[in-house]
Amino acid sequence: MFGILILLFFLIMAVGAPLFTPYNPTQTTYLAAAYAAPSWLRFLPGSETLSENINPIISPEFSTPDTLNKWSLTTQTSQSVQEIQIRHLSTIGNPFGSGPGSIAVTYKREAAGSGDATVAISQEIFYPYTGPPGRFAGNIAFRVEGTGTQLPSLDVPVKVTVFLQSLGGEKWTLWPVLKPSPKQWYTQPIPPFTPTGEINSATPMWVLSKASPESNVTHIDSGAAALTSIFPIPLQTFFNASLIPGRYIYGAEILFKDSSSSTRVETTVYLDDLDLKLFGTSWGVLGTDHYGRDIFSQLLYGSRISLYIGLLSAILSVVLGLGIGLASGYLGGILDEIMMRATDMLLVIPSLPLLIVLIAVLGPNMNVLILLLGFLGWMGFARVVRSQVLSLKERPFIEAAKAVGAGKTYITIRHIVPNVMSLVYVTLATTVPGNIVAEAALSWLGFYDPFIMSWGRMLHDVQEKAAIFNWWWVIPPGLAIALVAISFIMVGYALDDILNPKLRLRR
Repeated sequence: MFGILILLFFLIMAVGAPLFTPYNPTQTTYLAAAYAAPSWLRFLPGSETLSENINPIISPEFSTPDTLNKWSLTTQTSQSVQEIQIRHLSTIGNPFGSGPGSIAVTYKREAAGSGDATVAISQEIFYPYTGPPGRFAGNIAFRVEGTGTQLPSLDVPVKVTVFLQSLGGEKWTLWPVLKPSPKQWYTQPIPPFTPTGEINSATPMWVLSKASPESNVTHIDSGAAALTSIFPIPLQTFFNASLIPGRYIYGAEILFKDSSSSTRVETTVYLDDLDLKLFGTSWGVLGTDHYGRDIFSQLLYGSRISLYIGLLSAILSVVLGLGIGLASGYLGGILDEIMMRATDMLLVIPSLPLLIVLIAVLGPNMNVLILLLGFLGWMGFARVVRSQVLSLKERPFIEAAKAVGAGKTYITIRHIVPNVMSLVYVTLATTVPGNIVAEAALSWLGFYDPFIMSWGRMLHDVQEKAAIFNWWWVIPPGLAIALVAISFIMVGYALDDILNPKLRLRR
């Protein structure tokens, strides 16, 4: 009963995995910082500096006119003839993100003159934790249009910079829009960046810029084009112990560099999706792995893979062993000799090295692994069935069946198979844990299906990333493998007690 209860527990985990967690165990990345601890660990002594995810920006998508009131707007101009207009537009927005809705910042000059003008759009945020976040992700989308669409020489170049500033303290430039080199762009078209990182409106398009110090790169995307460039500032620079908990200002600066000799100049920058996400160093029930994936989701979906592989491969090996054992034991003769010598040859081959070679040749596919475990696990059971059949076919009831004209097929199906079924149940229950451990061993060695997550692959990731001190990542998959194996062995021994007359206790 204890073994059945454990199996029911893991079956509920396997079947209910999509209900218990919304995350894909292999594809949903950076739910929090890499190697994040479980959230409940924050309440234990010594873990007070752990942080959690926060999205501090209110209304980053500028979808309605009211969202403009959530942001602070400041302007600086060097010439009185310059005019800056800031307004909300409901019809224009980032087509690759939140869609319609943006802030339009327009620089206008109707008379001769030149000079720079700066517009800052910012929002005050509060960081509540005593420890820094493990990662942050910021993004901005903008589009430049102006009078120089046909004649770029009459345009006002624009430079966009994203910044973070401690309240009343130091100001850091998180990332500018940098000039891409041709090799860094994957596809055309390329926005018309100037050598200093400025943009003119010769080809108006939406430019998406994202930054994260986790991978130490800035990502700029324009349609299908993408740019990565070095992100130079470590995360601890912003969130050091002297500034947290504390208030910060996050925003973007738009610099209009007006050096045109034209009398009339007008350039508009549409700004959208100015957002910031801070990823904590604690997350969920079991934390995250090196890619920020949820370990709890991996554990749940891993139960599916382990039970699926263990049960199907065990059924395959038991069916093969039963068929070969019945044929060899009942038919005898030259067929028996051929089958048993082939069985002996397969028995002396080390199974794990053979599995490694075959997986390396055939590819680390889950269905291939099931077939290999099934085809390489029937030999011992076939010999046991053969020995039992050799004893059964000499029994009086078999002789009586032959005397009344029963054929070999009838005798095998109606008389011999029912008498060996107790062996089938017991062997099936005791074969499953061996196959689960074999799959875990192969995955731990790196021979795993890249599209699935198993308990063995979880342990492989722990070893590969030297994260053995993250016990919340190490213990759950190892304990799950042990419990499932123990449960099947308990059920197997119980079935043996029930089905084997020699082991039954007198009542």
